[in-house]
Amino acid sequence: MPGPHDPLWLVIAFLFGAVVGSFLNVVIYRLPRAESIIRPGSHCPHCNRLLLWWENVPLLSFLALRARCRTCKAPISWRYFWVELATALLFTGMVRLHGATVDGVAFCIFSAALVAAFGIDLEHYIIPDSINTVALLSGVGRDIYGIATGHPDHTLLWGWLPRSIGGAFVCALVFVSIQAFGMLLFRRDAMGDGDVKLGRAIGAMLPLPVALVSFLFAVGIGAVVGGAACVIRARRSAPKRADAEDEQDTGDPPAPTPWRLFAVGSLLYLTFADLVVETAYALRMRWAATFVEWWEQTLPEEDTSEFTPTPTQIPFGPFMVAGALLAIVAGQPTIDWYMKWAGFE
Repeated sequence: MPGPHDPLWLVIAFLFGAVVGSFLNVVIYRLPRAESIIRPGSHCPHCNRLLLWWENVPLLSFLALRARCRTCKAPISWRYFWVELATALLFTGMVRLHGATVDGVAFCIFSAALVAAFGIDLEHYIIPDSINTVALLSGVGRDIYGIATGHPDHTLLWGWLPRSIGGAFVCALVFVSIQAFGMLLFRRDAMGDGDVKLGRAIGAMLPLPVALVSFLFAVGIGAVVGGAACVIRARRSAPKRADAEDEQDTGDPPAPTPWRLFAVGSLLYLTFADLVVETAYALRMRWAATFVEWWEQTLPEEDTSEFTPTPTQIPFGPFMVAGALLAIVAGQPTIDWYMKWAGFE
C-alpha cells in the first residue's frame, strides 16, 4: 500500500476527480431544474438519446466527439469539459497538499461542492441548500474527526466548542450583517441566503482568519472580474434596454425580504437549525412542513416570469468559491506577510 504522499495518489486523485466532475455536470444541470440526478441516465438534452458508456468517459469522450452529440450533432457546452478538468485538478491539488488522508478526502469533497456551487450560481443565480450542506458537513466532519483522534490543529474552543462550529458561526454572522446593512441602507436584499450558507461552510472548513481572508479575496476578484463583466454586459445590452424601456415600464424593484423572515432566517443560520428543518422536511415531518408552508406564504409575492438579470447583477457565489480556493493555498501566507509588514512580528 503506497504511503499517503506517494505520487501514485496524485494520479488516482486526478482520475477520480474527473469522474466526480462528470457527476457534478449532472448536478449542475439537473439540480436547479428540480430533476433527479440519478434517473434517467446521461443523455443528450437535445435528442434525449441515452449515452453509451464510451460516450461518457470523462474528458476523453468530449474531445473524441468534438463537442457534439453523435446522433443529432447538436453542440455540447464546453462547460462539461471544464468542470471535469477543474475537478480533476482540484482533487490532485488537495491530495498534493494534504496527502491521501482524511484531510485530503474532506478537502476533495469540499472542493467538489464549491465547483457545483460555482456552476449553478453562475447560470441560475442560486446556490441550492444541498450543495451548501455538503460543503458545511465536510468541514465539520473533518474537525470532529481531528478532535476525536487528538490532532493538534483540531482542539475545542473553551474546552467544548469545535473550531469549525465557531468559525461557521462567525462567518455566517458576517454575511447576515451584510444582509441587514443592505436592507437598511438600500431597502433591498443585498445578498442571497445561499451566499450566507456558503460563507458559513467556508468558515467551517478553513481556519477563521483564513476564511475571513478568503472573503477579502472574493471581494477583490469580484471587483475586478465582476466590474469588467458589468461594463461589457452594459455596453452590449444598451441598445436592447433602450428599446425595451420605450415599449414598456420596467416596474418597481422586487420587495425585500420581510424583517420577521430575515430575523427567523438569520437565527436559523446562526444556530444551524436550518439543517434540522431541512432534514425534518425531507423526512416529511408535519411540524417541518407547517414551518415551510408558513415561510413560503410570508415571502413577498414574486414575479413568476423567467428571471433575467440586469447588466449590473452578478452572482457573488463564484467569487466566494474563487476566494476560498485561493485562500486554501495563499490565505495563511498572506496573513503572515501582512503581520510582518505591519510590524506585529
